Amino acid sequence: MRSDEERIAAMHRRAAELEKKKCFRHTLIMQAFGTAACLALVVLLAAAMPEITAPRLPQTAQENMNASIFSNSSALSFIVIAVLSFLLGVSATIFCFRLKKYRDEEERK
Repeated sequence: MRSDEERIAAMHRRAAELEKKKCFRHTLIMQAFGTAACLALVVLLAAAMPEITAPRLPQTAQENMNASIFSNSSALSFIVIAVLSFLLGVSATIFCFRLKKYRDEEERK
């Protein structure tokens, strides 16, 4: 049998665990929504990029600089380049966070 103090301590530990799980779920949901919002913004800006840059460039330069490295459609090309850039940024961020976590674990040892 456990004493009252042990039961109360167990209740506090369990409450702390539940709160930690709740915070983790909340953080995960916010990260997912933030990532989705950023990706949507990147795609929308990339789709609008040909119209934004078209008035500033002469017609001959615009024909040659329509991001045709990936496609003949300039809007699709900008979207592909923007998504690839976004993925590269996400990968670099994840790598930096993992490197920091690894470094912190090494310092604790």
